[in-house]
Amino acid sequence: MKFKKPNQHGVWSMIIIPIAFGIAVSGFTFYHLLLYLGLLASYFMSDQIFFYLKKRKKDSGYLMTASIFLLIVIFSFIPIILYKRETLMIFILMVPLSLMNAYFAKNKKERAFTNDLIAVSIFCLFGVLSTILNVSITSIQIWFPVFILSFLYYFGTILYVKTMIREKKSALYKWSSWIYHLCLVVIGLMISPLIMVMYLPSLIRAVLLYGKNIKIMHVGIIEIVNSVFILIIGIIYLH
Repeated sequence: MKFKKPNQHGVWSMIIIPIAFGIAVSGFTFYHLLLYLGLLASYFMSDQIFFYLKKRKKDSGYLMTASIFLLIVIFSFIPIILYKRETLMIFILMVPLSLMNAYFAKNKKERAFTNDLIAVSIFCLFGVLSTILNVSITSIQIWFPVFILSFLYYFGTILYVKTMIREKKSALYKWSSWIYHLCLVVIGLMISPLIMVMYLPSLIRAVLLYGKNIKIMHVGIIEIVNSVFILIIGIIYLH
């Protein structure tokens, strides 16, 4: 067996925050632990498969490792589906999205904006799953804020990271990032001061750090701190 160590540090934030938001708004159950376990195993599994797909020289050891994580995924998610049948609809929705991620990986376009957007959508859907463990899927007014608060943050993060690493000289990404984050803060203030406060550091780092010669590792550390802030303020608002 072979194991490819994950190198996308921002993923840990996406694993933690959406589900935590769902817990904040609807309450905690034992099934949330299974949801976290299944999501973590899903990430490791897909990472092994995507790595296998994009390599010219195929090594079945990565698929063997992926199959072990698949078993963990199955044993984690089946009890959730049996407990709350409505969750099956969300899991089914994730299948075509995951296949699109696989397509991008196979064509070595994992850094494409569209691929990032799809990945973010999948992780945010876990926030919906987290919420409907305790409420009905028809309670849109409860699970939608969980999804949208997470999605808006990670969409901005996609733009910001592009301006700091791969699109440093792109005026399009720069202005898209600045305008987007400014709109988040302004609209957030119109909804709730807490939402404005929640997204304000994202605006500040998007503007002040642009054009600075910052190491990738330091960009990641700054984003971890920002994610913790988003998590805390988001939980306070939703709870």
